[in-house]
Amino acid sequence: MNNVQGAFFSYKDFRQSLVRQPIKPRVWKEVELTGIRQSLEDSDVDIVALAHDNSLDGCSLTPGMAVSMQWLIPGAQLQGHDHSWWHLFIIQSGNGTLTLGDAEAVCVGSGDVLLVPAWTRHGFVNTSTTEPLAMLNISNMPQALLLANCTDNVGLIPRQL
Repeated sequence: MNNVQGAFFSYKDFRQSLVRQPIKPRVWKEVELTGIRQSLEDSDVDIVALAHDNSLDGCSLTPGMAVSMQWLIPGAQLQGHDHSWWHLFIIQSGNGTLTLGDAEAVCVGSGDVLLVPAWTRHGFVNTSTTEPLAMLNISNMPQALLLANCTDNVGLIPRQL
């Protein structure tokens, strides 16, 4: 039998342990994001999650919410998929098409803001021949993970040469 021992805490200490420290402000400079992206292995889709500190625990920027930068190289397609978290995409640069459910594809470009509700099938194609489709991606993925309500079925179709 394993010798596994637990611990006892007063209810007051237990409640205090659940109080989260306030989120501290953070700044991510564009030049750093560009440098990180260029250092990644070549792939059709690069995604960089923003974190508070030097650990994956910091990837939940505020309780239940994650933020990442996502780039699709010219001609790349992010295959249609759905999952248990929502996205709010803010197109930073480039042009592409977005498919939502069974609806007709929508042209998207710099400055556009896209809301993709949970369980809505969605996919992207970068229609540019020269510029990455760069998107700021805000989601409640950490919340879905905490609720054990997370699926990961994102697929990638390689770009056409």
